[in-house]
Amino acid sequence: MITPRYYILGLLILLVSIANAQCPENIGFDYGNFKDWQGAKGIASTSDGSLVFNQTGIFSDIHTLFYAKDNQVDPYGHFPIVSPNGSSTCVRLGNNTTGTNKAQQLSYTFTVPANDPDYSIIYYYAVVFQNPSHAPYQQPRFTAKVFDVTDNQYITCGNFDFVASSGLPGFQNAGNSVYYKDWSPVTINLLGFSGKTLRLEFATNNCTLGGHFGYAYIDINQNCTSPISGSTFCTTTASKVTLVAPSGFAQYFWYKGNDFSTVIGQASTLDLDPAPAIGSTYSVRIVPFPGIGCEDTIHTTIKGVESIVFKVKDTISTCSSNGIDLTDTSVTSGSSPGFTYTYFSDAACTKGIVGPQSILTSGVYYIKATTPGGCSFVKQVNAYVFNQSSLVVNNPAPACKSQPVDITLPDVTRGSDPGLVFTYWTDIGATKKLSNPDKITTTGVYYIKATSGICSVVSPVSVTVVDPPNLVINNPAGCLTVDMTLPAVTAGSDAGITLSYWTDAAATQAVTDPHNITSSNTYYIKAVNSTGCATIAPVLVDVKPVPVVTITNPPAVVFPETVDLSTTFTPQSGLTYSYWHDAAATIPLTNATAIARPSTYYIKVSNTGCSTIYPVKVTIGAPPAIDFSLNTFTPNGDGVNDIFKIKAPASIKLKYFKIYSPWGQQLFETADLNKGWDGTYQGKPMPMGTYYWIYNAYDTYTNLPLSQSGSITIIR
Repeated sequence: MITPRYYILGLLILLVSIANAQCPENIGFDYGNFKDWQGAKGIASTSDGSLVFNQTGIFSDIHTLFYAKDNQVDPYGHFPIVSPNGSSTCVRLGNNTTGTNKAQQLSYTFTVPANDPDYSIIYYYAVVFQNPSHAPYQQPRFTAKVFDVTDNQYITCGNFDFVASSGLPGFQNAGNSVYYKDWSPVTINLLGFSGKTLRLEFATNNCTLGGHFGYAYIDINQNCTSPISGSTFCTTTASKVTLVAPSGFAQYFWYKGNDFSTVIGQASTLDLDPAPAIGSTYSVRIVPFPGIGCEDTIHTTIKGVESIVFKVKDTISTCSSNGIDLTDTSVTSGSSPGFTYTYFSDAACTKGIVGPQSILTSGVYYIKATTPGGCSFVKQVNAYVFNQSSLVVNNPAPACKSQPVDITLPDVTRGSDPGLVFTYWTDIGATKKLSNPDKITTTGVYYIKATSGICSVVSPVSVTVVDPPNLVINNPAGCLTVDMTLPAVTAGSDAGITLSYWTDAAATQAVTDPHNITSSNTYYIKAVNSTGCATIAPVLVDVKPVPVVTITNPPAVVFPETVDLSTTFTPQSGLTYSYWHDAAATIPLTNATAIARPSTYYIKVSNTGCSTIYPVKVTIGAPPAIDFSLNTFTPNGDGVNDIFKIKAPASIKLKYFKIYSPWGQQLFETADLNKGWDGTYQGKPMPMGTYYWIYNAYDTYTNLPLSQSGSITIIR
């Protein structure tokens, strides 16, 4: 049979008291934070339940502070979360969420004071956990350990491991498999550890399968008195002494001094009537329940208190929404040490105050101081709780640098309580006054302090002062007209600005048509950014004239005669001329003085930056056709029809003109277009008859080769 180890996960409240020594700083979270505590989170292994912590730090969902002033109760066990020792703060370790096999840890490292043989740790716990039907290593779990840092080992009697089980003694069923246990104590005696550094370790985890939760509240007692209380008594009034041992143990055995042969009491308290002599010593042997801690013997010495000081502030005032904390040490500053304080609303001390850490109602209250020996004293305190003023701050709209922001305007604090007195500061502590709250020219967070009577509240106000837009002007120049709206004119300016165009520097007279400026002048561009801030800058517009010439189409010619385009106009000084195939002037003419083809050509006339392109029509007629019609000639020397030649225009480039006899003998050849055959061969006239010719040439007009043949007849 497997006996489950006691698991104190879930709602675990630990009250730790360190005896006979100065308490470590913030060990009880009384600073309201985790100063000097270390946190971690990780997982519970699904194979053996061991805890692996892989992230360090304080995590608000699993390391959660609770405050006594809030008077909260556990949602399952419905018992107070507030520690029964009157501490102001406790912490919850874990939470009630499921879905992961999460684990969490808190630890605190301290050094046991030297020469202190009775150093003990007492913690109280209250438990809430789910009890699933899992193997013990899979269950929700709570562990409390003390690690000896000096000797690098765990203290055996300081280690406890509690595993969820419905059979745990003292637990009650809250329903839905949730079990809880109200406050219970455990004591860890650290006899023999004087001067050593120790570390408290507390850990909780969900079940390893992730479906069941457990969490813990930890509250450390900052009242570091002896583990046995009541040993100091009021010698002037007390007739008996009641010694009180740490509660929650299975058995108690009281002894006189170090005489352990006679048991004089077996309860957690020992009444001594009459009060024993000052200096008497008593011992108690405490026996824990099985499996929870180790047996221990602790000692105390009877002390008397005759001269004590009890001081209480007469009047306390606050404007805090948290009210007045009567338990604050400043309220009883100057009193003798060792008092236990309780708080009441009546002088007879019959009506205790719930939540003395947060008094929210003005009135007279009473503080009762009780010494360990039973002496008690009561003093009243007048508490005044004033309602905090309501300060509403409306951040002013962003403003331009040329228009300072005034945070003293009523609109900035509209919605605040009436009658407030406002002052203005540069820091949240309201220690550095703002010199010109009505003329702020710098972006930043400033502070408004609203005061009514003794109460004041400080709230931040955000002021945004926007620089004017950066407007870059690139002065445009153009021919005939200029477009001021082109992006190139303001290239380099801020993005997202809105531009407008004006004839005056005050931007009161708009330019009629900024796309078509026809006269050179100084104009103005206004740039406005998204917050409405503007910049106005001048722009010098240079509108240049375009050149004007008269172009006359040249007279028509016949190919291969050419046309000189430079003769189609009268040149003017200061102008340049260029000649082009196309109207866009992208294809230049190679020889504008000898145009040989009919077409429309273009003359570009330019001055200082402007140009005009004019068309010019060139008409060039086709040359006459070659005359191949002649088929007879009479070479008789009469000067008529004596020569046979082919009549061709000058556009024909003759390669050869050949004459052949009927028998194929070549009789004549020429490459001269103007020469012909005279009907002879080697100086001798050829007889009448039919001869044959071949004509081979190149037509420069059509750019085609030409070949022709025929016959010619000599008649004599």
